[in-house]
Amino acid sequence: MKRIHIAITSVAVLGILVLVTVARGIGGGVTAAEDERFRISGTTLTKYLGTDTFVSIPDTVTTIGEEAFSGNETVTGVEIPDSITTISFNAFKNCTALTGIIVPDTVEKIGPGAFEGCTALTSVEIGAGVSSWGTGVFTNCDSLAKITVDKENEYLTYYNGAVYNGNMTMLYQVLPGREGENYAMPETVKDIDTYAFWNLKNTKNVKVSSAVSMIPKQSMSSMGSVENVVLPDSVTTIGERALANNANLKQAAVPASVTNIDKKAFAGSPNVKIFTSKSSAADTFGSNNNIPVIYKAEYPTDFMDSNAGLEEKPNVGDGAPDNTTSSTTTTTDEPTTADNDTQNNSTDDTSQSQQNPSGGFQSTEGYIHPLDVPEKDDVIGKTVIVAGRAVLLMDNHKERVYGIPDGVQAQVVTESQAKEQENQTDDNNSISVTYQKENPAEDESIAQRKFYKQKNLTDYEIDDTVKKIGRLAFAESGLKAVNIPENVTEIEYGAFLSCADLADVKIPATVTHIGTKAFEGTAWLNNWRSGDGTSDGDFLIVGDGILIAYKGNAAHVEIPDGVKQIGSEVFKGHTEILDVAVPASVTKICAEAFRNCSELTGLTGCEGLKTVIRGAFYGTQLSEENFRK
Repeated sequence: MKRIHIAITSVAVLGILVLVTVARGIGGGVTAAEDERFRISGTTLTKYLGTDTFVSIPDTVTTIGEEAFSGNETVTGVEIPDSITTISFNAFKNCTALTGIIVPDTVEKIGPGAFEGCTALTSVEIGAGVSSWGTGVFTNCDSLAKITVDKENEYLTYYNGAVYNGNMTMLYQVLPGREGENYAMPETVKDIDTYAFWNLKNTKNVKVSSAVSMIPKQSMSSMGSVENVVLPDSVTTIGERALANNANLKQAAVPASVTNIDKKAFAGSPNVKIFTSKSSAADTFGSNNNIPVIYKAEYPTDFMDSNAGLEEKPNVGDGAPDNTTSSTTTTTDEPTTADNDTQNNSTDDTSQSQQNPSGGFQSTEGYIHPLDVPEKDDVIGKTVIVAGRAVLLMDNHKERVYGIPDGVQAQVVTESQAKEQENQTDDNNSISVTYQKENPAEDESIAQRKFYKQKNLTDYEIDDTVKKIGRLAFAESGLKAVNIPENVTEIEYGAFLSCADLADVKIPATVTHIGTKAFEGTAWLNNWRSGDGTSDGDFLIVGDGILIAYKGNAAHVEIPDGVKQIGSEVFKGHTEILDVAVPASVTKICAEAFRNCSELTGLTGCEGLKTVIRGAFYGTQLSEENFRK
């Protein structure tokens, strides 16, 4: 339903011209500009700050901005008005209560990761106008099994639990909740987008189209439930980490036609066996990387069925020359598609789709997936930085906004930039190195998700050669105790997340980086929070002076001397805090350290502060701009 606008203008009283504009919503209300739930810049909704379960976006808005609803855990439904043309990068990321969305015909662009992490999402309707589709739109939408695409949409096709471009020459994404164990890629598909198979819940067997010549970077990484993959003899190249981080992958049929396999193609897939021909490139690759090889002249077919019983495939062609359009006939039950896949060539910072020779869209350059980089990289609060730009949210209704000591000059940088400055860079900003005792070259890191959800893992001795524990490496495992050796310097995001039985943790002083939620949900941290503590008992300080948790309720907080880093989310949501005394020993404040400390107006001290990670003061009355050198 559209909002009704009533304007009262130009009333002259006693020589004073008074201009009054009143906009009323349904049943009365205030204008979008007066509605503090919405932060709007021009015609872009930059942030929704309300707590409503159902949100009606004002019809003055044309763009739902980057991360506008990100992290909202209360909204279950959103009315998108016909004024909207763009849904931007990660606009609804991690809206975990959102159950359904209708994208009107006016929307032309849906940016990368627009609905990523919407775990309750089950109903999606895409209008006829969407022509630009970003990478990983529905990544980690665990409950999403199917969507509806308007039959008049020439640029998108939905078929058998997956989203394709209009003529089905590019596979954008297999939906995480897709039903059925078998997925046979339609033979029209020539290209596979990045993260196309990310975190599937039911699919076990995947057969790639014989029109595909390359398995691109990360296109089949982190596939969740997938156990078997069949590559056709049209494939010649397997790109970097193309099939990496597949804990459940058992068999990969790699034909002799494959001549180029990146050294990290199967990194973090510890249980895989390669089916291939003797003396092939895959044979050599397996031998060089301690991957078992089974010799077969042709790839096995016994573990791959057809898509029998699923819906009828849409009638699409093999592609048409650029700038030509041809309609196709469809049944009443199938979407309308077209052989033309010409895009709107407009670009922005988050999506730069281009036509490729096959007529489909190329993968969006620069899309940063949450498991490729530390969670808090390039963010202000929950806003992803693209091309060095972001929206800084602050309460500009307050007379006094800033309370940072005069003379404080720290660099406000991203997590990745801070690591570069500290000479602690990762390869490609990712933690996806496989950890195999048989391969000494890879013994310095425990791969991301290496022991993820392994409930039978109760004891594990970390090798003293390990320097880094990857993202979610032991998350949700049955681990009861961990003694981190002194060689370790980095513990990445969620490394021990939700290890409910983990009660005994020893962290050496060599550790200089602990990612967000590294120990969240462990018995160790829960026991500390529920304990009485002693002196400084409200502060949990580990490693090389890293403050990782706080359990106090003081209005005036004094951080203990000797703390070097204020970790991510340490004071998150402590609305009772008015000011914080920061000792000279603190050199770094991490992302979201004071998130949503809404009454925080000032800091004292900060003499040694060198680095502030973007997002550290999101939702407070402080601005990071005042720290910048």
